[in-house]
Amino acid sequence: MNDVGSVHTAAFRDEESDPGAFQASASIVQAGFFCWEIATGEVSCDPLTLALHGMPESGPSDISSFLAAVHESDLADVRDALGLIAESCGNYQIEYRVTAGHGRHRSLEARGRVLPGADGLPARMVGVVMDTTAVHERHEAERRRLHERATRERWMRELTAALAAAVTVKDIMAAAQAGLRTFGADALAVITPEGDRLTVVASCADDAQGEDSLRVLDAMARTLVEESLARRAPVLIGSADALITGYPHLAPLAQPVQQAWAALPLTDSRGRISSCLVSFPEPQEFLHEERALLVAAMGLLAQSLERAGMYESEHALATELQRGMLPRGPLTVPGVTIAARYQAATSGMWIGGDWYDAISLPDGGVALVIGDVQGHSVHAASLMGRLRTAVHAYANEGHPPAAVLERTNRLLTELNSDPDTALFATCCYMALYPSDGTLLVCRAGHPPPALITPRRPPRLLEVSGGLPLGIDREQRYPTTRLRITPGSVLALTTDGLLEAVNKDIDQGTERFLQGLRGAPTADLEIVVDDLLASTRKAHGLGDDVALLLARLNRPDDRS
Repeated sequence: MNDVGSVHTAAFRDEESDPGAFQASASIVQAGFFCWEIATGEVSCDPLTLALHGMPESGPSDISSFLAAVHESDLADVRDALGLIAESCGNYQIEYRVTAGHGRHRSLEARGRVLPGADGLPARMVGVVMDTTAVHERHEAERRRLHERATRERWMRELTAALAAAVTVKDIMAAAQAGLRTFGADALAVITPEGDRLTVVASCADDAQGEDSLRVLDAMARTLVEESLARRAPVLIGSADALITGYPHLAPLAQPVQQAWAALPLTDSRGRISSCLVSFPEPQEFLHEERALLVAAMGLLAQSLERAGMYESEHALATELQRGMLPRGPLTVPGVTIAARYQAATSGMWIGGDWYDAISLPDGGVALVIGDVQGHSVHAASLMGRLRTAVHAYANEGHPPAAVLERTNRLLTELNSDPDTALFATCCYMALYPSDGTLLVCRAGHPPPALITPRRPPRLLEVSGGLPLGIDREQRYPTTRLRITPGSVLALTTDGLLEAVNKDIDQGTERFLQGLRGAPTADLEIVVDDLLASTRKAHGLGDDVALLLARLNRPDDRS
């Protein structure tokens, strides 16, 4: 179909110049005929041509009257087309629209031949006018159908990729919500039967109010879901009228904001069946192709939700096992206030090996320990538990910090006998003596601790270190001795917190130190929570995090 107002030569049957030659076939092709005298602008035509332009049978017969009926958006193009027609003889075709009343438009196509006068110049145009509105509408409907099909197929590809990457129910429903409008839907709920009850296990909607309304199922939703579960087949309601016809008792519940519904049964790998209820704000035809795509999309959603449930169950189990290896309850030692946190950032069974500890030493000191086993796996977490136990045992035997790390290093080196499963670990071990503020620090490949004193800004301690544990069996670890004043705070963390800012440890360290300002007089429980929350909100946590703060109390501090 040519653009509106376009003019071009067209194949046209070679008739005599007498316009009467066209009228013989008027009743066969249902076309209006015309003859336009170019010099005078006079138009002679049949009643159908006038009717197609919305003009009465006795209407005016000049070209300006016909131009007045042309839609304003096409008028300039039609005028230009007529200018071209008046310049040379030949066959022409013009497409344009006229106003048909009630805000609608009629598409017309005029085909004709410009005939010369006695002087050989263009004198008049004779031809036919046909109503092409139906053709345009069919083409437009086909164009829309192809566009919608391409859009839905693209969304299916995007949905498949998004669902493959999502591992939590929240992420999966976010992916589903992004594509709701592709199907013309505005809300979705996954519903599972539990005895005599139906429970919404996941939902999403265009707005919070719509999602809230899905959490409590009304009689209409329950009816459609129960039927889809009983029949194990989709229940598709294309309009509010169809709902009332099929379920008269639900008429009072038909909401004007919802005009169509689809309840689709979902079956998981164990054969358990649930249902997905989708609502639409506009009536739907549910053509075969659309129905098949909708069923396929909901099938993908069901598989992803099942996988997410497994991941979340595994992660809850793994996290609980890992937390069981860490100290239980608050860490309390005389003369020192301690606050510690562990924050997991992975899912499923992929858990990390970060740990922290506070150990009362036989000589009256307290050991503050933080470590990080390489990788994320059950193996890494179990190795963390063994290393924590080893450090705890060596410390209780009364060994100094360097000896504790050296013994732990030899243990891990022996455990790393298989190169395919070998892991290394970093660790920072500090022995603090509250009686006089003496501090002994040893590092095995771990980031240095930070010190915050009442009169100085937070800073990293310049302490020497050695290789991570598990690499060199004969590695020795130097000890740094210093003294801190009462009210000072020591801060130890793993690289998961320091690398949260764009994987840049320098930026992360600066943010970490900024978050420690005021720690000497603040509630340390609030400080550790704020450090984790601000980093998670601004940058996310791509790795597990262990964090431990310890304040040397003043002599008169009863805490």
